[in-house]
Amino acid sequence: MAERKRNYELVVALSPVATETEASEIVDNISEFITSSGGEVNAREEWGVKRLSYLVRNYQEGSYYKADVTMESSSVKELERTLNANQEVLVHLISKV
Repeated sequence: MAERKRNYELVVALSPVATETEASEIVDNISEFITSSGGEVNAREEWGVKRLSYLVRNYQEGSYYKADVTMESSSVKELERTLNANQEVLVHLISKV
């Protein structure tokens, strides 16, 4: 039986050292991972560079991106693993909508 797809909101803060094109590539790679695992990206927003609440890897700022995605709940753990492995991703949050 196929697992039911759910709606999630993904917020990612990327390293401020990454250029705009590098950051766009990282977000594109995350989107490709989501679509290759059977999900889809419904909407994508760039929030720009914002100050972090606390230091993360000695950075005070991060480039924020938000995406509304639909994917199976079993794929979320794999997405978490991928985001944790990426050195350019400072922090991320995946919440069920």
